[in-house]
Amino acid sequence: MKFRNLLAAIFVVIMTAICYRLGFWQISRLHEKQALNRAQRRALASVPLVVTDPDTPAAPLRDHRVVVSGTFDEHHQVLLAGHVLDGAPGVGVVTPLVLADRRHAVLVERGWLYADDAATAHPERFPEPGVRHVIGIAAPLLAGRGGTPYITVPSDSATLWSARWLDRDSLAARLPYALATFVVRELPGPGVPERPRRSPPRTYDESMHVNYAIQWFAFGTILLVGSLIMATRKRRPGATVVPPMPGR
Repeated sequence: MKFRNLLAAIFVVIMTAICYRLGFWQISRLHEKQALNRAQRRALASVPLVVTDPDTPAAPLRDHRVVVSGTFDEHHQVLLAGHVLDGAPGVGVVTPLVLADRRHAVLVERGWLYADDAATAHPERFPEPGVRHVIGIAAPLLAGRGGTPYITVPSDSATLWSARWLDRDSLAARLPYALATFVVRELPGPGVPERPRRSPPRTYDESMHVNYAIQWFAFGTILLVGSLIMATRKRRPGATVVPPMPGR
């Protein structure tokens, strides 16, 4: 075998192995997404956990349905910039839910409001007075995230901040009460106002990994089979031209 042909064969084998490896990796990602979706369905179908202690650790509550009760502090709210819903720009509205002791609060992401600049809105125009029993999905409220500063949004009746994400340390210095270590994303349901707009959690996309796996396996197969066909194909013999007999 010529050295050039050997290098070509090695290249084909390596590239085929890479394609198949990527295909199997996509299958493993598919299984991960399926497990996450199953866990999400179980959480949404389960009886919500009633949480009254603000010092409850966030880890056991993560991705579970919970119930927290209190009154919204609509004078202090955070607008999570850059939230897009159905192709429209907007913000996520986060409002502290002050607990009965008045010394602790749980941050509640109440939903989405339209904002043409994807940063400025006025959730104080949609009050939810009185004691609220919020049902939603819990997630850890991370600290030390830093990043973009909290920008004050002008308002006549509330203190609004615009930010890209929540940071417990940044908010602790701005609020007159202690924050729980978890945040709750409120779910739609009976008695929940239409605005801000609540949405159920999105399921993880599984189909994309199926499509990518098929593509990678197809690439590997085409490369391998095509190379074998080219290597084993025999050159068709050309036609033999018989010269004419010279005349006498």
